[in-house]
Amino acid sequence: MIGIRVAVWSNAQMIRILCILLFATNVAANDVQSEINRVLHGYTTYSESVEILARLEQKMPYADVQDDAHVMAFKCWFSNTSTPSGLSEYKHFLETAKPIIQKANNITLKHELAVCEANQEYTQGHYQTALEHLKPIINTTSVEKTTSPKQLSTIATAHIVLNRIQLAKGNYQEAFDSAKTAYQLFEKAGNDYEKALALKEIADIHIALYNYELAIEQLQRAKLALSKFNEQEQYKVLDLLAYAYEEKGDLIKAVELYESIKKDVRRFESDNGYAYILIKLTELNINLNRLSQAEPYLTELKTLSVDDSWILTLYNFTKSEWYLATAQLQAAVTSHEKIAGQQQSWPESLQERYLNLTSQLAAATGDTFLQITSQRQLIDLINKKQQALANNMLISARLNFNYEQQNREITRLEHESKLQQKLLAVAEDKSFWQGLTVMITCVGLLLFAIYTFKQVRQKKYFEILALKDELTGIPNRRAILNLKRSVMQQNKLNKQVSSLISIDIDYFKAVNDQYGHDIGDELIISIVNTIVHTVRCSDRVGRVGGEEFLIVLENQSLENAQEIAERIRLSVAEKEHTSLSISATVSLGVIEIAPNETTEQAAKRVDLHLYKAKEGGRNTVYS
Repeated sequence: MIGIRVAVWSNAQMIRILCILLFATNVAANDVQSEINRVLHGYTTYSESVEILARLEQKMPYADVQDDAHVMAFKCWFSNTSTPSGLSEYKHFLETAKPIIQKANNITLKHELAVCEANQEYTQGHYQTALEHLKPIINTTSVEKTTSPKQLSTIATAHIVLNRIQLAKGNYQEAFDSAKTAYQLFEKAGNDYEKALALKEIADIHIALYNYELAIEQLQRAKLALSKFNEQEQYKVLDLLAYAYEEKGDLIKAVELYESIKKDVRRFESDNGYAYILIKLTELNINLNRLSQAEPYLTELKTLSVDDSWILTLYNFTKSEWYLATAQLQAAVTSHEKIAGQQQSWPESLQERYLNLTSQLAAATGDTFLQITSQRQLIDLINKKQQALANNMLISARLNFNYEQQNREITRLEHESKLQQKLLAVAEDKSFWQGLTVMITCVGLLLFAIYTFKQVRQKKYFEILALKDELTGIPNRRAILNLKRSVMQQNKLNKQVSSLISIDIDYFKAVNDQYGHDIGDELIISIVNTIVHTVRCSDRVGRVGGEEFLIVLENQSLENAQEIAERIRLSVAEKEHTSLSISATVSLGVIEIAPNETTEQAAKRVDLHLYKAKEGGRNTVYS
């Protein structure tokens, strides 16, 4: 989540989820399918699933090649390609599996193996190769006619993998569309378990977009749906739900959720996985200034054998924060030194935490220079995050299910939940007044929750509006200038180059004078749309004045910026604008930001280049 969400049990979890997603829920008559379906129905833990696979492999070859093919398709999801040896084993496995599946001549099994291959390519960062594996499956024209749960599940799983690829590429709309399609296909197949896991995928998208309210909605639905399945799947959703509450700022709720899964994590996970939960509980209680509650978790941590480098990093973070909170400065500095210099590999949320910790330590030890430096970096990071929040919240708000459908689903699931059982127990006791009191209380809490939710959402809405240009919807002057400052700071830290493009609409005043301000507004909107569709999705376009705009091109050289500017100039000039189909041109100034240049110097220089473009006859690019 993007916040990036780090899953302690990531390999096991991904294998477990994906192999479950892939197969149909109809129990076959033969022993192989019966064994596999024990996993597919969601009633086995990961270790039990591994044992089932081992038993199935021992019995190969089977009398029916279809059984061999099923085992191979099943086994693919247990491959670990994160290490050179694992990748080599996986390639050897494919050499064995493909002839067997080919001999079985089963199109569904061929597609299942292709989906698994796509996922393996995705985990290695080979997105284009992964997409090539998925194309024959996601482009099928027979989905509407397909009634086989197994075929529908295969296509749905392909869309799950596609969703993850698009999310990794930052294509949030495409990711959501794929996850939603997967959900609908699983629903058509009658697979409640897979539907719940698809909801978790949608929650991941909202977390990436900082929209924790919508993420929590989907995770609550997933939690209810998974209540009838094994504990291992339930605590994984609750872990993600705790993270969403933490990022939202509800630390007490996050603590409650992490505490609720602590026992199950100890039961199913290694010391690394259990250590992660204890670290979170320690960290959150420190942040809540509940040091007495934090100390037992920290004490228990010392008894574990932790060998995962990421967990050790988080452990040192938490120890440093604990020592600082308890005025053990030397110990805090020692723990802090163990994590210094690793920031490049950290997610944004951890970088923010590190800078905050560094600033506090510097203040406590009297290092004024380090304190000021870290505070400045922290401010820049927060400004960048606020800009991302403004951009992403609007995207996330559109990525939602039909609420009527969603509410029906929630209602159905609630009737199957433990909460409903408790309410029924009250009714069975014939405690009328108690039941009435509970009902009134629940209604009151519900109304309060709805009011609170609306207030929070309204607050976020106005925060977003404050960073958006009212006419065009792109970042306003304050937002785009903040982003420019953040990019320039990153240039210095990462020694990269970025560029700026300043744009002015030629003879805009004449358009207003001749056609009126309404047509002038139409022209601005039309040109903005042209610009936005011409640049990359990572380039940021902002309105700095009436007819003047600024584009921040992160990690782009002057040469690339010149090409983009020329494309914009041609696109605007070739298009007919407004309802009156009038022509228009723009002038553009282009610069590459110098290494030691201040924001003011860069602004003056790009403005000067824009002036040179206009002085040179307009409808030109000057760099």
